[in-house]
Amino acid sequence: MKMTIVGAGNVGSALALALAGREEFSIQVVDRSEEALDRLEDLNIAAELRTYRHEEELQKILSDGDLTVAAVPQGIVPQIATAAARSNTHYLDFVCATPETLSILAPLAEQRAVFTGCGVSPGIIGNVAYGLLEAFAPVTDLTIRVGAIPKVSTNRIGYGQIWNVDGLIDEYTQPSAAVRDGKAVMLSPLENYGHLSIDGVRYEEFVTSGGLADLSIFGDPGPRNVTFKTIRYPGHLDYVRFLLDDLGLRNRRDALRSLLYNGLPVISDDVLLLVVTARGYQRQRPIERTICHRFSPNPVSGRLNALTSVAIGYAATLLAMLNRRDIPPVGFVPHHAIDTETLLSSPFLKPLTSTARHGCDGNARHTISS
Repeated sequence: MKMTIVGAGNVGSALALALAGREEFSIQVVDRSEEALDRLEDLNIAAELRTYRHEEELQKILSDGDLTVAAVPQGIVPQIATAAARSNTHYLDFVCATPETLSILAPLAEQRAVFTGCGVSPGIIGNVAYGLLEAFAPVTDLTIRVGAIPKVSTNRIGYGQIWNVDGLIDEYTQPSAAVRDGKAVMLSPLENYGHLSIDGVRYEEFVTSGGLADLSIFGDPGPRNVTFKTIRYPGHLDYVRFLLDDLGLRNRRDALRSLLYNGLPVISDDVLLLVVTARGYQRQRPIERTICHRFSPNPVSGRLNALTSVAIGYAATLLAMLNRRDIPPVGFVPHHAIDTETLLSSPFLKPLTSTARHGCDGNARHTISS
């Protein structure tokens, strides 16, 4: 399968690094920025690197391949989706699908496989939540939590640069899709504060945006209440509110962005937590089940943090399944419905979970409250 990765940034470079050299894939990475491609060239990976100047040139490049991966910021995704649709290639991206993007990709899905939202959140967290619902029906309340945090908290805010700072600001300032009493609603970020303890380590949780845009994956009727939250070390939320509200940076994005970029350390040794709690009733008795997955960086590669490794590991697993025809080659792919354990046993994800999941399997040792 000849794959064209559009975007030589953090995600695109990581995916190329994970797949280059594997016999089943031929990789090329394209980007408008020669500087970004130069950084990727320094990694000495087995991938072709090309620049492009305009959309027509990009479309021609894509037409020579089998699959297009949009590893670009959300605002550029429609442009890449349009080029992929005109080039008639399979397609994958990492962001929440918007009505605009779905409309662009609909004709393509009649002829090729189309994957949207294939990172961590959206991405594998939807798969974990869906799998729990399937095994634990009926469910009245579903709480979905994602936390990418430093392995060791060394500053007062308990955080650092783990992902994209602009994406982090969006999480903290944009409304969050949720379900209340069976109806789709939008919740204010930084609300619905709670705390949880996993294997003796205490964390806090609160609502953030962008984690799960497509609530329809949980069926109709689904849980009466669905909430998406972020996991952080205790005290983090107070500092975030101080920056946004007390210092007035909520409406001064450039200043906030500059502060976070220059003030937060870059974190390579992180931990990614996926924690989903389902509550329901059986024989009129309230019951609850929690599943937790913990991921750490791959000690062999040593180049990528856990969050990036899981994001590209999930996407790479899906693409390998497509290449083996384990996934139909046509249509919008409901990757949330694939068996979670099958995904986690893939060579792209298993090394990230083999040691870290011990003692974190959703059993009674976890105390979670909110």
